[in-house]
Amino acid sequence: MMNPGKKLVAIVALLVIGLWWSGCAEDSQANPTEKPDRTPEKGVPVKILTLQPQPFKEYLEITGTVEARNHIQIMVEEGGTLRKVLRDKGRYVQAGDTLAILENKVLEAGYKQALAALHQAELDYRSKKVLMEKKALPENQYLAAKFALEAARAALELARSRYEKLIILAPLNGLVNNRYYDIGAYCTPMTPLFEFLDNDSMRIRAGLAERFMRDIRPGTPVEVRFDAYPDLQLQTRIQFVSRSLDPQSRTFEIEVLVPNPGHRLASRMIANLRILRRVYTDHIVIPLDALMESESGWYVFVEENGRARKVPVKQVAIYENQVAVEGLSPGQHLIVVGHRELGEDDPVKVVQD
Repeated sequence: MMNPGKKLVAIVALLVIGLWWSGCAEDSQANPTEKPDRTPEKGVPVKILTLQPQPFKEYLEITGTVEARNHIQIMVEEGGTLRKVLRDKGRYVQAGDTLAILENKVLEAGYKQALAALHQAELDYRSKKVLMEKKALPENQYLAAKFALEAARAALELARSRYEKLIILAPLNGLVNNRYYDIGAYCTPMTPLFEFLDNDSMRIRAGLAERFMRDIRPGTPVEVRFDAYPDLQLQTRIQFVSRSLDPQSRTFEIEVLVPNPGHRLASRMIANLRILRRVYTDHIVIPLDALMESESGWYVFVEENGRARKVPVKQVAIYENQVAVEGLSPGQHLIVVGHRELGEDDPVKVVQD
């Protein structure tokens, strides 16, 4: 038989279960349509950019070397002793100015001898011409005097030309940049006496990779800056494009000509060139940081109806922090902040600045 105490505990437990079941049934009848609570879906905070077509310019940035427009070694053509320097290194001169005078006694004597020989030939020719007119001289003697006069003139011209080469003249307007002989020294023929710079304008040479050859031609706009003069910015155009490649670097050479205000630019200075490669009139341009890469290629996220949508894109051109792309349409909302935390179809919340 069951113990009376245990019987009492069982009865009490049955009563408690019955009361609890009855309460649940009443609650169910009182709220038959009530649904369990559900936490609302939260979106990832993002910032967007509304896309519109715009012009885009793609540039190439390279460095080049500055040189004088004409860099000349003024050579000694006839040897002689350097006696006078009238315009020394550091002087700006005009074309035709006398820079220095050499002394060569042999050439000086040869010039004087040729001059005297010409005077003698002129006298002989005049006298024989008179006799020829009076029929008192054979014609061949007259012609010999005439030809002797012509030879004397040519000899004098040669002697004068060699003698005048002892006077060293400036070939152009420009700067005498250096002198290689001291006064009193003998200057050997075909050696340089002065270094001369025509630096009113400067030439800049630079090399470009061969893949850019089809985009670069004479007349292409170029912006030039200099590390030595951060305030100096010059606008110019390409003057020359080489049609052959350097076999080692696989680059082709370009040249631009720039003015030299105040003669501040110096040979061998470094110039920074920004060359216009291409111009796109109407393209979708996005921040470079908005691009992301996967195994299948480049893509971005756009916002549509509060959701992130992944859109594959193709790069057309890049310059600095901007990139022109294909695959996007005007009016789309490009996600530019928060996009690296997103996946396809994630909810997003647009945050205003």
